[in-house]
Amino acid sequence: MTGVSNAAKAAHNLGLAAWFGGTLFGQAALNPTVSRIGDRRERGRVLNESWGRYNAVNSVALAAALLTWRFGGLKDDAELRAPVLARAKDLSLGGAAVNAVVSGILGARIAKEGSGGATPVESGTEPAPETPEKAARSQRMISFFGSGSLVLLACVIALSGAIESSAVKPRGVLSRLLT
Repeated sequence: MTGVSNAAKAAHNLGLAAWFGGTLFGQAALNPTVSRIGDRRERGRVLNESWGRYNAVNSVALAAALLTWRFGGLKDDAELRAPVLARAKDLSLGGAAVNAVVSGILGARIAKEGSGGATPVESGTEPAPETPEKAARSQRMISFFGSGSLVLLACVIALSGAIESSAVKPRGVLSRLLT
């Protein structure tokens, strides 16, 4: 095992947790719940403001996860212990980062179409009949990329656990059964 610091591991794990958790909350809770707001423009304003605020957190989380993986020694350590898993994590993490950046760009396009971000929408993933066509296209695409981010981030987290456990020798009977 190389000299990977606990601080790098912690920053990486916190970055993944915030990135995955925020994306999951948005997809599972925020996006569908805004449909309960009566005014479609207000729905869009709430969505755009919420995602805009979270993007600040998400950017830091994404940077922490990527930078510690690449430059914090985590990738090098993983390649020594589990090269196939390290490559799979590398690809999944890269794909999740691309999805996050594309989603951010699409979200900015949607917000730009409405005055003060008040682009009319049915829900976070469904345009309203009066949503401008460019924003409606972006909204349909963001639904795809958001779901893709969740799947890829879940893979990254699962692969991280598998890589970590590759360095641990099971001690107890239960540990041996579960590995």
